[in-house]
Amino acid sequence: MTVTQKILSAVRAHSEALRYLVFGVLTTLLNMALYAVFQAWFGYQAANSWGNVLDNILCILFAYATNRRFVFGSRTRGRAAAAEFGRFVACRLGTMALDACIMVAGGNWLAPQGQALVLAVLGPWLAAPDGVVLGAGGSVAYGAREAALALWGLGVKAFSNLLVIVLNYLFSKLLIFQKPAGREQQ
Repeated sequence: MTVTQKILSAVRAHSEALRYLVFGVLTTLLNMALYAVFQAWFGYQAANSWGNVLDNILCILFAYATNRRFVFGSRTRGRAAAAEFGRFVACRLGTMALDACIMVAGGNWLAPQGQALVLAVLGPWLAAPDGVVLGAGGSVAYGAREAALALWGLGVKAFSNLLVIVLNYLFSKLLIFQKPAGREQQ
């Protein structure tokens, strides 16, 4: 068996997990992008509280549509589809609550310590000679302290997303998108 054949065989054997990974990464990128937008528009505290809830709701809808169709190939209709959606939303609300707790605890309560840590590690690279760092697109000027706080928040968000994506896969695989008896694995 050639290396290419081995790779193709491994991809076929784990195609569901790989599809989940692809759409999980897309959902995570959407989540992180919305977090950054809410942080820029409404401020750090808002992004970690109600903005986090709003971006999670949007991501839940995106994730359901992609997981149902592209990952697990669900064909349920009617009441069964409504029950599937209900299980999906219930599980995702649970992981959203976990995400919210992590963001409040890590993003808000530990923000001063996190900001200090980022400044200690990345401080020399955060401040330009005039003491400012340009934000996204060079349109907004941030001081090193604000940049450190924003980086801390994004780091906490990334950590939270890692935990959430693993739990969401387990819930989806074991509780939500169950294949009816007699239906073959695809």
